[in-house]
Amino acid sequence: MKPRTNHFRLYHYWRSSSSWRVRWALALKKIPCEYVSVNLLTDETDLPEQRARNPLGYVPVLEILEPTGLAPLTGGKPKYLTESLAIMEWLEELFPTPALLPADPYPRAKTRQLAETINAGTQPLQNPAVAQFHSPDPEKQKQWSLHWIRNGLAAYECLVQETAGEFSVGDTLSMADLCLIPQCYNALRQGILLSEFPRIDKIYHSCLLTESCQASAPDSFSTS
Repeated sequence: MKPRTNHFRLYHYWRSSSSWRVRWALALKKIPCEYVSVNLLTDETDLPEQRARNPLGYVPVLEILEPTGLAPLTGGKPKYLTESLAIMEWLEELFPTPALLPADPYPRAKTRQLAETINAGTQPLQNPAVAQFHSPDPEKQKQWSLHWIRNGLAAYECLVQETAGEFSVGDTLSMADLCLIPQCYNALRQGILLSEFPRIDKIYHSCLLTESCQASAPDSFSTS
């Protein structure tokens, strides 16, 4: 039985790129969800209740409540999923349309490759906590972040030449786009011009026109 879709709660931060990915997947699939803000700029990530949801304290965290269809999974208690790609893959299995991954194996693998280029190879390295651990000097922190953002986007720009249409993989939004665009948002906030990456720039502007991107974007959640 498919679970009722009003039994999800997302703990997120409005400017968190990982949170945006999951919000976008929920918006694209039209899955109703309650949103609860966890401020990454304060000590909210260290609160016992947040550490109980995710021992690392990070967002996003998807809370799965007790819909009838998930009773065997939850056992009558809330369950939590962390890590944005794991959450998106799980949502994809439960709600397969519209799909985040192509049906054919090779473009499906390429989509995952592009997503991980951002998720594993770019975004973690430019997180503020990582930059601060690298150096206490704000200018050195910025240079660190700029290096890794450019490094990741340059790799994506190269890889996406094989698969791109209007979006990263053909003419349909995919998990790759849901990872790329939040990283572009961060790049722009750091002063990196997307014109350095022409294919990414084109994909970025195509994505911004979509309803699901607009509905899940940081500005739509800045007061949540």
